[in-house]
Amino acid sequence: MTTTLPVLVPFDGSPDAQRALLWAAAESVRTAAPVRVMVVNEVLPPIWGGVSGMGVVTDGFVLDAAGLLEQAQKTLADAGVGHVIAEQRSGHVVDELLRAAASSSSVVVGSRGHGRVEEALLGSVSQHLARHATCPVVVVREARDVRARRIVVGIDGSQSSMAALEYACRRAEVTRETVVAIHGWHVRAPSTDVWSTKPRSVDTEEHELLLAESIAGVQEDHPDVRLEHEVVAVAPAQCLVDASAGASLVVVGSRGLGFFSGMLLGSVSQAVLHGASCPVAVVR
Repeated sequence: MTTTLPVLVPFDGSPDAQRALLWAAAESVRTAAPVRVMVVNEVLPPIWGGVSGMGVVTDGFVLDAAGLLEQAQKTLADAGVGHVIAEQRSGHVVDELLRAAASSSSVVVGSRGHGRVEEALLGSVSQHLARHATCPVVVVREARDVRARRIVVGIDGSQSSMAALEYACRRAEVTRETVVAIHGWHVRAPSTDVWSTKPRSVDTEEHELLLAESIAGVQEDHPDVRLEHEVVAVAPAQCLVDASAGASLVVVGSRGLGFFSGMLLGSVSQAVLHGASCPVAVVR
């Protein structure tokens, strides 16, 4: 019996959930990890209102769990996945998935689903999982360049970004992709003085040193991984969103340095989740 933790995939039959399922299937084939596909029927609490103060019970979002699980299992079998765990639960969707994530190696989720906020750029379920899950969360959307072989990682020197780089390198050891470590920073716009129309130069030495020190040990630990690095004088979120156009995956730490470092999901991570044009992995 395998002791490998499974890859958890919430499934509601939507196109984005199907895309996430296929992404997880490819991950399972590479790593031999089981795929744990889960359908959750959401049970909504009563809403109290009206002049009389009487409680009005809202209807839960009820899925055809049996049919969805059968559909998911067939997709996984066709993709060559050898070990599938199919589960049905009822309750609050996010709570149930967070409980399941605690015993999973990662969560792979579509960016949108059939939920009440399906028109949002990033669905509430994927956003909550990225914020609160204790394991890596991959939010899958179709890559702009389907032939891309670059895993882009945002580096800011924080422990969270180092975990992201380690995750990317472990993945690249299997996929043989190139890992590109990018350090971007917000440039306080160099002013143009009255004597010249040329902006003052931007000093990158400090940032280049930070990036070099960040990747040095990781390169030693993963000698077979092709690891490139780049320093860009562009705000970190925009830098990573731009780089995602030519990437197969963007990996970010859940929190970084700076004013937003105390948040459960840093401002850069949130911006990348909303703006990237390829799958995004959020790592703790």
